[in-house]
Amino acid sequence: MNSINRRSVLLAGLGVAGAGALVACSGSGSTPALISPSGSDVAAADKKRAKSGKTHQLTLTAAQAMVDLGAGITARTWAFDGRLPGRELRLTAGDALAATLSNQLPNQATTSLHWHGIALRNDMDGVPPATQAAVRAGRNFTYRFTADAPGTYFFHPHVGVQL
Repeated sequence: MNSINRRSVLLAGLGVAGAGALVACSGSGSTPALISPSGSDVAAADKKRAKSGKTHQLTLTAAQAMVDLGAGITARTWAFDGRLPGRELRLTAGDALAATLSNQLPNQATTSLHWHGIALRNDMDGVPPATQAAVRAGRNFTYRFTADAPGTYFFHPHVGVQL
């Protein structure tokens, strides 16, 4: 006689949940249209953002650096512009940012910049491979968006262990 054990119940539950997920994902068979970053819907949403007309241009260089951890301790690591933490960027609500990421990391390392909490165009979000391709070593990528909501936000790389 077979007995029902905890493992059997868990596996059966996992199977039912997986089947349910597959059914839910299959939907009605129609695929929703994707929105292009250069499409009219994105342009219309961008036009609605409050703009000051001022653009802040800067370059953030990702490279090896020696950083001071305090108490006389230094470490070789990767940093933006050789600083930990990275520099503060100050904008007024409505200002545009044109931040060029210059990837000078060693060993063909890729990187990106993810802007936390800022409502912006998906193609400027910096989450490889979901919203952009990672920036390859020796290459640049310019993030352009309007910072239309007051607040305190932060940016960080979004590739592998750099997270």
